[in-house]
Amino acid sequence: MFDNLYSSIIVNLFFFFIIKKKKNNYFIFINKFFFIFFLYYLGITTFYILLFKNGAADYKTYLALTTFDGFFERGYVSSDLITMFVAFLKLILNFSDLNIKILFSLFSFIGTIFFYKNLISIGLTKKLAQLLIFIPSMHFWTCPVGKDSLIFLFLNWFFYLYINKKLYFAVLLIFFTFLIRPHVGLIFFSSFLITEFFFIKGHKKFIIFLLFLTCFYLILTTGSVSYFFISSDTLSNNLIINIFHRISTFMHVFGSSDTSYANSNFILNIFSYIFFPLEFILKQNSFIVNSNLLLVLLESIFIFKLVSLYKNKYNIKIDKKIIYFLLIYCCFYLLTLPQFLFNFGLNTRQKWMIIPFLIYLIFLLKYLLVKIKNR
Repeated sequence: MFDNLYSSIIVNLFFFFIIKKKKNNYFIFINKFFFIFFLYYLGITTFYILLFKNGAADYKTYLALTTFDGFFERGYVSSDLITMFVAFLKLILNFSDLNIKILFSLFSFIGTIFFYKNLISIGLTKKLAQLLIFIPSMHFWTCPVGKDSLIFLFLNWFFYLYINKKLYFAVLLIFFTFLIRPHVGLIFFSSFLITEFFFIKGHKKFIIFLLFLTCFYLILTTGSVSYFFISSDTLSNNLIINIFHRISTFMHVFGSSDTSYANSNFILNIFSYIFFPLEFILKQNSFIVNSNLLLVLLESIFIFKLVSLYKNKYNIKIDKKIIYFLLIYCCFYLLTLPQFLFNFGLNTRQKWMIIPFLIYLIFLLKYLLVKIKNR
């Protein structure tokens, strides 16, 4: 009883401290919209926990500390890092399972606040931005204990800092992203450096290029992270073969479940990743899968309808660098992950690493088209 009370106080103090630091005209404590949105978010988190109460779910593995062998016995990336963080909360701070669930849900909630602020920063009205942050799937798949809530927070927080030209802190968030999902961190960091390479002049181009090669070398030669990309002999002559062998292994693992689908051409793979596999329309799916298909369809129609109605009346100044970065990141991401991850269940969660940035990009491009048309 005391442990639950203690951890509840810690979680709530953390939440109110963060919100107070971010208090401005977007979110105010006395604002009715804030409380409605917060209750909506807690409701979706509760629904997620109840829905998977008796079924298999990744977050239960973390809470049970199934793979925990000690704080210094495993690597410091990916699932091992999340497991150690949960172990720290449970074993050191005496957090209950319920409050750990709430804490991770709050990570995602704060990520949504940054998503909301980013939408306004690129020219959307508050009303339009408020409609977008009520997308159910965005909350449902990023609220549980695990990597998704933290990744969603770090990526949207990064973009907030990037828009406001606080690059040093933004790069730090890329590093945190890399620790949780190395492949996404690598894609993000590469996109960031390529964008900077295009916009800087003189000898700084060489520095950026050298920095990229150095980081790539360190990634592949650091034992605690290189295993994620390759199996062994990092700098051997068959480096590329090893990397593709590792990717093939991931494809086999995630391609042997009820929600796996067949590899197709480049465009259909992207469509299946962002939306849903077309083969699932005629397939006999579970209730959860069919409900998710219907929800994705309705949400997609809703988003595209908002884009079609979007008319920015503000004369905002958009930095070209932001558009370049979004284009490079989205292209880089869609050229890789959708081409070897063919699991609808996995992609339903992981696609929220790209969808917010696709939304940013689509609205910015729409704004530019409207601006060009009105000249």
